[in-house]
Amino acid sequence: MASKSLSRLMGELRPGSPLFRHALRAAVAITAAVALVRHLDLSHALWVPITVLVVMRPSLGGTLNISWRRMAGTLTGVILGVALAYLRLPALAIGGLAFVMLFWMFYFKDRNYILFISFLTAPIVLILSSTFPQLWHSGAERLFDTVLGLGIGLAAAFLVWPNFARKNLRKALGDLVAAQHSHFRELRNAYFSDGPDMEALLSDRIRARTQLEAATEKCNDAAIEPGLVARQRQELMNLVDVFSRIHGTFTAMASIVGRSSGGVRGAIRPELEELMDTIDALYLQLEDYVRTGEETADAPEFKTCFNRFMVGVAQRRVQGAFDGFPLDSRNNASAFIRQIDRIGTGLVQAKNGLKSIRESR
Repeated sequence: MASKSLSRLMGELRPGSPLFRHALRAAVAITAAVALVRHLDLSHALWVPITVLVVMRPSLGGTLNISWRRMAGTLTGVILGVALAYLRLPALAIGGLAFVMLFWMFYFKDRNYILFISFLTAPIVLILSSTFPQLWHSGAERLFDTVLGLGIGLAAAFLVWPNFARKNLRKALGDLVAAQHSHFRELRNAYFSDGPDMEALLSDRIRARTQLEAATEKCNDAAIEPGLVARQRQELMNLVDVFSRIHGTFTAMASIVGRSSGGVRGAIRPELEELMDTIDALYLQLEDYVRTGEETADAPEFKTCFNRFMVGVAQRRVQGAFDGFPLDSRNNASAFIRQIDRIGTGLVQAKNGLKSIRESR
């Protein structure tokens, strides 16, 4: 294990490595920040390099994304902190307000970065402004240091070996499609199993969720970078929405799998397996298109396959083929089929979105 980790570490020590470039870029930015604060003799010298360190991301889009959020949060926090300081509250009230704001800071830490920074900045400015004579000075200094740190970080992101998030987008989306395809196969097998392993399904869904979050971050970063037209940015956000809905469908399918047993699912298994083969083919085609940009000529038309399946099921229903099965079993099968339709529709939308992004260049 140790030798494998060391090997991976040594493999990143090369100019072509995004991690190597990011480390070099961040080092240059922090060095510039420390030199500048010493030259300007700023009273809170640490705020500038800390801001640089926080906003620097491996990609240009990531740095832009975090920078505007930090700026908005800092500005909001400064205004709130200075306004509260001008009330000249007693020490006990200041302590109570600091407690409330710090509580909200921790609450929003992983939920909303702008509000997290706002409630981090406000109590600092409030306490400093209430301690020193000039109430607004601490707020102004905090704002100036943040702007200075953001400026240095953004300058480094643009000028020092810039790394664009969209260059890694193909791999991130390809890994996401592969993870979702793998989870679909697990759900498919579990649906026809008499004893599905629900814990294994949950673990597999968590892995798919991890890939979704990674791809979402890459799409958000790429969408804010220069070089894309408005339509491409919108299609990237649409892709995130489509894959998120598909993941939500997996959750619904897992719930259905947990309740399924015998009945209708066995009666329509050959037709249902054929329909799910179509989903498999769509996933394979989509992954190939994401990774290579080449379109498979013999890709199945999902809606045609689905409509043919539904016509066949309807004919059998009219003939009374399902009358002997319990209502719960029939409803369960219908719910599962609806989820398959949603996945297939989503995959078609994802393919069209990717084509639109490429054609908009």
